[in-house]
Amino acid sequence: MKRWLLCFILGLLCGAQAAAADKPIIKYKLSEEKAVPGQSISLFVTILVPTWMTQPPDFPEFDQPNLSVTLPGRSSQAISQVIDGNTWSGVAREYLIIPLAPGTYRLPAGQVKLAYKNPDDGDDLQATLKLAPPPIEVTTPEGAAGLNPFIAARELTLSQEIEGEPEALHAGDAFSRNVTATIEGSTVMFIPQLLDSRAPEGLAAYPDTHKAEDKTDPRTDETTGTRNERMTYVAESGVRGTLPAITLRWYDLDDGQIKTSSVDAIKVHARGPGAFSGTSLWEKLLILAGAALLFWLLWQWAVPRIHQFQSERTKRAEASGLAAWQRLYSACNAQDYSAVLQAAGEYRRRAPSAAQSLQPALFTLGAIQYGDTPASVSSAAAWQQLTQAIEALRPDAAHIRQAPLPPLNP
Repeated sequence: MKRWLLCFILGLLCGAQAAAADKPIIKYKLSEEKAVPGQSISLFVTILVPTWMTQPPDFPEFDQPNLSVTLPGRSSQAISQVIDGNTWSGVAREYLIIPLAPGTYRLPAGQVKLAYKNPDDGDDLQATLKLAPPPIEVTTPEGAAGLNPFIAARELTLSQEIEGEPEALHAGDAFSRNVTATIEGSTVMFIPQLLDSRAPEGLAAYPDTHKAEDKTDPRTDETTGTRNERMTYVAESGVRGTLPAITLRWYDLDDGQIKTSSVDAIKVHARGPGAFSGTSLWEKLLILAGAALLFWLLWQWAVPRIHQFQSERTKRAEASGLAAWQRLYSACNAQDYSAVLQAAGEYRRRAPSAAQSLQPALFTLGAIQYGDTPASVSSAAAWQQLTQAIEALRPDAAHIRQAPLPPLNP
């Protein structure tokens, strides 16, 4: 409504000139001659003739690098105006211009061709009117020079939807991430790519074709754009990682502040394939049968030989006296006097002469045990003496590991 009111005022301003010349007139005006990248600017064009148009006027199309020039909904509308008592009729058109980068822009001059009814009832008259819009100066606002990419809007929101269970995956499972950016007061061309194929190791990313669309509200002429991106992720093996958060910083055209819109990061956890992954039922049965056969062979062949080896080793240790020495040494470490006497008696039967070296320490411990010993003799010293005597009697382990040779002359 406001743009048509503006066109009506423009028609009044040009009334005197039109009445004097009685020729078609054209007026044009920019809603803003200074803007920031992404800000919507309207170019209003009004054409009036003293009678009426016999066919629609041929408006030019504008094409300029770094400028988005579109026609909003109901961009053209018939108008009429009373000038000096006469009714003039015409058309008002609006071009919606959105600069995409800083700079000074001038739309190329164009021509509007039209045909209108002859006031003198003759043949239709034709005219060509020149259209040369004023330049547009586009600058980056102060404090927003660091935005990369630069996004200016009245509102910018991000939302995401997750289909699947990214934290409860197994190898071969999939889920999708759907992210939507909505921008108001500017064009969706400012929205950069939201999702990329980077993903934690073991997770493959497959992008869908993104969707981007601008719409204009015919009631307010406000542009709203949406960009939707969808990425499908497939767990190829075990995965533990995070898909990063998405953040966009943008300049608010209404309050002149830098704002941030974002969506949260997504945690991903997938278990790796099992040991029998990718095998058929028959293959699993064959593997189980092979494992059972291997276990049976081990039980029938390996286990008896292990028992035989341990038994022979024990016999060699007993025959060599190592086992008796070990029992004696263990009883001494435990400071168990009764066990020491029993182990010493067994060791004495195997090596009578060697066992004589144990007697002094055993005598001292016996005296301590039954209370008939000088106070100057300590129990710790007596046990230490016995330990040293036992360690001196340790058999040769290398000799024990070798099986005894059979006698040469049985």
